[in-house]
Amino acid sequence: MKKFLALSLAVLMLVSLLTACGGAPSSAPASTPASGASSTAGAEDTITVLVPPVTNDYLEKMTEWAAEFHEMYPNLTMEVIGTSWDDHNTKLSTMANAGEAPDIAEMAYAAIGTYVENGTALNLSEVMDPTLLADFDQNALDYMTIEGNVYGLPLYITIQALGANKDMLTAAGVDVAKVQSSGWTYDEFMAAIKAGTTKDCFGFVFANSGVTASDFLTIFGVSAGLNNAFTSDLKYAYTSTKMLNLLKAVEEMTSSGYMPNYGVEASQRMVMCETGNAMIFGKAMPLFEINITKNNAALEANDGTAVENSIPVNYAFLPVPTMEGVTETCFGAVDGLVAFRNQNTTDEHTQNVMKALYFLSSGERAAYVDAATCLDGVSKTSREALATMDVGERDQGNVDCAARMITTVIAPPTGITAEQSATAQQIMDEVIVPKFQALLAGEVTAQAMYDEIVSKGTAAFGEANCDLT
Repeated sequence: MKKFLALSLAVLMLVSLLTACGGAPSSAPASTPASGASSTAGAEDTITVLVPPVTNDYLEKMTEWAAEFHEMYPNLTMEVIGTSWDDHNTKLSTMANAGEAPDIAEMAYAAIGTYVENGTALNLSEVMDPTLLADFDQNALDYMTIEGNVYGLPLYITIQALGANKDMLTAAGVDVAKVQSSGWTYDEFMAAIKAGTTKDCFGFVFANSGVTASDFLTIFGVSAGLNNAFTSDLKYAYTSTKMLNLLKAVEEMTSSGYMPNYGVEASQRMVMCETGNAMIFGKAMPLFEINITKNNAALEANDGTAVENSIPVNYAFLPVPTMEGVTETCFGAVDGLVAFRNQNTTDEHTQNVMKALYFLSSGERAAYVDAATCLDGVSKTSREALATMDVGERDQGNVDCAARMITTVIAPPTGITAEQSATAQQIMDEVIVPKFQALLAGEVTAQAMYDEIVSKGTAAFGEANCDLT
């Protein structure tokens, strides 16, 4: 099927090249003129862009940006196709498999491999001006890179760590500013959640019910040095003693009563902080400051829209603590814009697509997304634009902590095969997730759970392909 699809696309591209208006394709560089500049060269062309509501008003902003792009390039029209988060991936897959992929689509980095494999994703390393690629931070581009080739431009690195009631932390003896600027050890974290645990309040809660147990491993797992399911040399990482250290930490926190001995639903972890039933919670993102600030305002207005039984909360975004010998990192994921081949693809059309792709992924457009998600920019031009924008009242400690955490994100290793990924997911679904729920409840020990993971991991990958250190 994949060979047939690739062949079909190749035929479509050949036909379009032979029948394209204007004869020889343009060799103009894929550059974007300065703000206010315009370009009238070239035949009229339409560029389709498929996007979900990345921010609450992203689709409305896309309409504005499409008009701005047309002013810059009067011969080019940007057609925006809006989707919902629920149907975006399905619609993109259906269009691509039919040879009718949009020219540009929003995508999480983890999905890029599928479109590289079926031949529809454009290799930006071959078709985009290198000076434009150089605008973007390398650690963000790494997420969009497969086998040394860049296939998308990042909009942001969304970081996920811990959030907390700052006043409770201070009362528990935590120097919040120091933690945000320099990090903290696991022992310091344990002392804090012990002090913050009362009859009505857990020191620490995490979204870990059912399949969200995997979030605990990927986000809090960095405390033990588990940054990805595979090491840099592509060995399965969850068989290492780092996993045992992480599981023992869970065992200690739950048996001590500092953390619930049951799975917490994702929708409840921040609510528990807002109601005063949790001091620290995860997974948390910088943008949660906006949610909590709105709830505080609703409480003050007494308009009935605040979370039931909630209290005013001074939100603090925090790094995950690190165990002995572990370098501080933060879990991050990248979303960006990817360009595709379709039946309209010619060299000239591709260069027009590159203009639109860079325009939407850089400068004020990317900065708008970063501001809405309370994240730092991942390109020079987006950071410059962000510095001039009014992003509202935010705690500077949270802003600085998020910016620092973004620099510690480690991209997944390159070279992971589809088979490795599928096998790792199977172990996660069939072994780790159900055992984790039993570990929370005290029905299985950390050692027993770890032994089961090692057994299944070595059977699936072979001892030579597992990290057993």
